[in-house]
Order: sequence, then C-alpha cells, then structure tokens
Amino acid sequence: MNDSDALAFYDALPPDEQAALDRALAEQPALAEAFARWQSLRAELRAELARDLPDHALLVLYALSDDDLLSDADRAELDAARPALDRALARHPGLVAAVARIQADRDAFEAAWAETAQPEPDRPAPAPLAVPAAGASTTNRSPKPAASRAARDRPAAGRAARGAGPVRWVARVAAVLAVVAFGAVLTLVWDRDAGWETLVADGARTVTFADGSTAALADGARLAVPGDGIEDQRQARLIGGRALFRIERDPADPFEVTTTNAEVTVLGTTFTVEATDVQTEVVLVSGAVALAPRAMPEAAVTLAPGERSAVLALDAPSAPEPADLRALDWTGTVFARDLTVGELAARLARQWGEAVAVDPALASEKISDGEYGADGLRDALGKIAGAMGGRVVAEGGGFRLAGAVPSGATAR
Repeated sequence: MNDSDALAFYDALPPDEQAALDRALAEQPALAEAFARWQSLRAELRAELARDLPDHALLVLYALSDDDLLSDADRAELDAARPALDRALARHPGLVAAVARIQADRDAFEAAWAETAQPEPDRPAPAPLAVPAAGASTTNRSPKPAASRAARDRPAAGRAARGAGPVRWVARVAAVLAVVAFGAVLTLVWDRDAGWETLVADGARTVTFADGSTAALADGARLAVPGDGIEDQRQARLIGGRALFRIERDPADPFEVTTTNAEVTVLGTTFTVEATDVQTEVVLVSGAVALAPRAMPEAAVTLAPGERSAVLALDAPSAPEPADLRALDWTGTVFARDLTVGELAARLARQWGEAVAVDPALASEKISDGEYGADGLRDALGKIAGAMGGRVVAEGGGFRLAGAVPSGATAR
C-alpha cells in the first residue's frame, strides 16, 4: 500500500471522524483488515487510472465538447488527446458514466439558468457529443440531433460570467472519478469476502435460494450468494450485470439485494436490478421494493408496480417514474401492463421469432396484467385465449388468436 495515499485519505477526515475511525479499527480486526485491503486496492486503481487518463481535465473537455464553452485552444487540446481518451473510455466503463454525469449536471445548470435569465434569439448550436454505452466502441460516434434548449438559450453575458468554463468542472469531475474508483474498489473487495460464493452467468442462469426465491441472471451477470456459514440467507449481492428476482414473501424477514452503491429491500415481489460500478437501476414488476443508497438509507424511495428508479454514485435515488417494461424482454418473459391483445401478441411474436396473428375482434381488447412466455409461446397464447374466451389456431407455420367457436360450428 502507498503510505501517502492512506495518509491523504485519513487526513481528509475531520478530527472527530479520525478518532471514531481509530476506535473502530482498534476494536474490530476484521474491519481493520478490510480497510487495509481497500486502501491497497484504491492505490492500485488510482495508479491504473493515472496511467490511462493522466489529465482528468481532459475528460471534462470531452464531456463539454458539445457546448460553446470551449475555446479554440481547448478544442485543439481535446482533438490531440482524443485517441488516448477513446482508449481510456473503452478500458474503464465507469468513465463513460462520469461523462454522462458531467453532461447531466451541466444540463441541469442550463435548465436553471434558462428559467432565470432572458434568452437571446435561437441560433444554431453545435451538435452534442454522443456518449458511448459502457463497453461500446468509441469510434464512429454519431452526434445527437440537436442541443438542449437550455444550451441554445443561454445569454452571452452568462457565458462571459462563467469565464474559464471547463476549469470550473475540474473539481466536480475529480469527485465523480473518486466515486467511480470507490465503486470499482468496493467490487473487488466484495469478491474477496469470506463466506460468500460468487456466481458468474455464462449465458442465462437461474439461481434458487434456500427460501425458494430465485434470481434469473443475464449473460455475464455476477451474483454473490451467502455460503453455509452466513446465518442470514435472505440476501444477495449483485456485483454487476442484470438479474430478475422473484422473492418469496416473508414480512418478518425482508430480502435484501445489495449492489456496489445501493440496497434494495424486498418483501415478496418480482423486480429487476441492473448494476454497474457506479449505478444501480431497479424496475418493479409487482409487489413493492425500497431503493436507497448504501450511504444514505434514510433517502430510500418506494416503488409501485410498473415504476423504475436509479441510484447514481452516492446520490439519492431518482424519483420513481413509469418504466418501459419492454426493456425486460431479455428475461424471456413478456410482462404485460395495460396492453391490448394485439400489442401483447406482437411482443410475444418478436420475443419468440414466430408469426402470431390476432382476429380483429380480439386485437383491441385489453388483457389482464401478468407474465407471459416463461413456459413458451404456445403456453402464453393459451393463457391469453383462456382469458378472452377464445382459442389458439395453428396456421401457416405460426399461430392465430381467434374468438370462440360459434355454437354449432366445428373448430379448425
């Protein structure tokens, strides 16, 4: 471990917190060992980031290159550094999240500015930079179609008042990068925890817990589950990737799903969690869950069925909002909510790659909310037909949802 790193971390704490940390480390050897590991890993990660991105200010310029804040010298510096930036973004998906966060904060500032300042006439604006998805190639980026209205309407006086522009973002990005590093280090520490078994999904995989709850993992997801030596078995750690949880209800013993930066507290419900080093997103299908940052449990939000929320870095969760349940089709199940028979049939047809026709008399009818397709297309269509008093007809290499057979007629 680099002693200067450890001292810098320790010296940044207020005196009362230093004393509290000293007492905790002296009283809890396991905590002292974990703290030492964290400091060592933190130093290693900082060294790796320093090698791949030696000047953090360049990341700020990259994030703000869609704006008019950059001078010609800034843009020349950015163009010269872009190959190195592209490599760093490809190697560290957390940096992509940092770029998105800087742009989101900038947009929030612009929106607040637009509400308080008199806008100048609309003028053409440079096309925003498209931020690549984590792990995606950063070459051949396509610009977004238009800049935000707030960016277009910012007065010239406001630009002058902000002066050096990107320099003001250096402190902000340094904090974001610290959170990125912390999330990555915490992930590594989790992998070393005794008593936990880490499962890596090579393709789709379903994990069954002792109480009968299950977690369906997407390809590449990593889930840590309690070993025999862990008393509380109603918990899991999603280290990364996506998982669909179906939790058995036990009001006396809530199930907990933990990620690098958030906690999901569950009674009995179905929901998905997607976790990266710096963000956790939850989509609730049925039941109820509470989502909170690990550092601020008091900031928890409660989701209702059909809602989503996310925790970015150490922030409070985003306000619950309606979720697009089509994003859950990766689970192999189509979750119907406020759909017509025609819409649900089309979703199932895409999911299974087979033709499904619907008689016009049924197509506009609303179908009960529920789950369809987990046991195959034929079973899903049978559930729909049963609910609508209709039937499933095999035809032309596919299926057709038809109405009931008229009295006296022969079913085909």
